[in-house]
Amino acid sequence: MVNTKKYVVIAVAIAIVIGVGASFSSYLGQIEEIQKQDVSQSNEMTVGKGSPALGLETATVTIVEMGDYQCEMCKRWYDNTRPMIIENFVKTGKANFVFLDLPILGPDSGSAANATYCADDQNRYWAYHEMLYDYQGHMNSGWASVDRLHSFAFNLGLDMNEFEECLSSGKYEMRVKFNAEKARSVATATPTFLIVNTSGIQEKIVGAQPYTVFERVIESLL
Repeated sequence: MVNTKKYVVIAVAIAIVIGVGASFSSYLGQIEEIQKQDVSQSNEMTVGKGSPALGLETATVTIVEMGDYQCEMCKRWYDNTRPMIIENFVKTGKANFVFLDLPILGPDSGSAANATYCADDQNRYWAYHEMLYDYQGHMNSGWASVDRLHSFAFNLGLDMNEFEECLSSGKYEMRVKFNAEKARSVATATPTFLIVNTSGIQEKIVGAQPYTVFERVIESLL
């Protein structure tokens, strides 16, 4: 698995979602200013710290997935298409990957999204993200209950006191809501993908499309 090199500020996703094409690296200079914008009562959460990027900041293409951890089609894409994208485009430095929360399938969706950012506090966002999809159960069946979210963290070797305190406090609820609002501006179903290159050219893909569809779009944007 490729290491997370830097955080993608939420401005990256916002800019792509509203149609302003730009690469991940072109937005790094905005982090300091955007991080001053507070959107939580506790002052612990700012819009400037968005989802971590998987891949190199110098990548030509950014892939933004808008998804729900309870979405069956998201898991299908995760199982069948994502591994080849990671291997052929992310690991090779051609693309980086961002996940934008769109929790629309029930309360467990929001809880799972919140838990990923609590794991991110311990630098395990992507490991936790993957565990959620690896162990996805039936929608709102309890597979992503608080107890299960705790067990996932335990299995990853996280500091449980820190993780449980983070999750119970709702520390990242505003971040998840903010992500969802931005995702809804262009996505009506999960998964939806926006793929953008350094020239500002972008393509939208809806659904768990096969690797060949993504390959064709990404190659055209390199």
